[in-house]
Amino acid sequence: MIYRFLSNEQAFIGARYNTVTSRLSGYTTDVDVTRLTFAGGWFPTKNLLLKGEFVNQKYEGFKGNDIRNGGKFNGVVIEAVVGF
Repeated sequence: MIYRFLSNEQAFIGARYNTVTSRLSGYTTDVDVTRLTFAGGWFPTKNLLLKGEFVNQKYEGFKGNDIRNGGKFNGVVIEAVVGF
């Protein structure tokens, strides 16, 4: 969900929830990956975007010897994007 505001809709706030459940080869149970993101951004010019996100991502159900077992990311992502 995105909400854009200011003149010419040059700023935004938003939230996103993604989840995937799958049975991987060699597994007898499903694995889950979930991601919740809250973001805000600003277009100071037509081709420049400044954006910040708070992210909570979890990997669940992976085998003990899998590198993704217990994997998670909780933190902040800051980006600057230039479009051509």
